[in-house]
Amino acid sequence: MTGVMIVSTQTSASANCTSHIATLVDGTSGYLVNGSNVNFRTGPHTSCSSRGLGQRSTYVTYYCYTRGDTVTANGVTLSTWTMVHRDGQLYGWVSDTLLVNYGSPKLCP
Repeated sequence: MTGVMIVSTQTSASANCTSHIATLVDGTSGYLVNGSNVNFRTGPHTSCSSRGLGQRSTYVTYYCYTRGDTVTANGVTLSTWTMVHRDGQLYGWVSDTLLVNYGSPKLCP
């Protein structure tokens, strides 16, 4: 991935990757940007396992956002992650630095 640097600043030694449940709060859609082979993660941390990969311009539905690891991509640094769904099947957390308009503006409940 050209121009993408991942910087992880976890708050604990082992990130919780299973308790981050998201409900459809937003419902807007957007695209993955700034990279290829973008991980759809089980939680908002770079150490959480991947549920699958998305490519540049993959169309996704934004559910809501939460805070997690800090990620820097193409000069933008954010610690927010959006839960996204693709094709009604593949879902996961994606760093807002990798989403059009920097992900969802709606906070997860």
